[in-house]
Amino acid sequence: MVANGSLYTNVMEKLKFEPSLDESNITVAIKGDGIVTLGGKVRSYIEKCLAEKVVEKIESVKGIANELEVDFIASYKRNDADIVKTALDTLKWTYLVPHENIKIAVEKGRLTLTGEVEYNYQKERARSAVQGLYGVTSVINNIEVKPIITPVEVKAKIIKEFERNARIDANNIQVEVDGNQVTLKGKVKNFDENKEARTAAWSIPGVGSVINELKISC
Repeated sequence: MVANGSLYTNVMEKLKFEPSLDESNITVAIKGDGIVTLGGKVRSYIEKCLAEKVVEKIESVKGIANELEVDFIASYKRNDADIVKTALDTLKWTYLVPHENIKIAVEKGRLTLTGEVEYNYQKERARSAVQGLYGVTSVINNIEVKPIITPVEVKAKIIKEFERNARIDANNIQVEVDGNQVTLKGKVKNFDENKEARTAAWSIPGVGSVINELKISC
């Protein structure tokens, strides 16, 4: 177990040495065993997401509460109409995103995606394409993944994917499927294995949601 003081130092150093981040206005609080809360301000939504990804890589981190606020400099601000147009154009030029099935709404910089796709990677690629645009303060991804295979097939494919992944101990994870909803139960070694398991489950066609009930063993 890593002491809270050591974990705080590790998080701050990780943020400091990420070249795409300005950590000067980011605050860090350690709550409980391995729970990190990020506070303060960043210059863009993409920085907010990046800060979370950087901290996720620390082995002793078991959970993250991302409370960072996006505080644009004047040159980054855009009105909602400009953001919608730019986001639509961006999706049209993003490879493997079925842009014709996706709709965009923006209110005060808060961008919402809706529509239907066949694969979760298409849903996530759409989010990634628009989250770095000037003027975007948050992205709500309400795109739905339509089930195209049976729950039994989904479960079998997820288990097979776990078995192929050297970073996942498939014997310690149980998979339950209800419609297009997947629930993961059992134990994993660390936050990284937890993330790998979730990513593997999401990679299967027809998976619409993943409920993560995995416990990190100490």
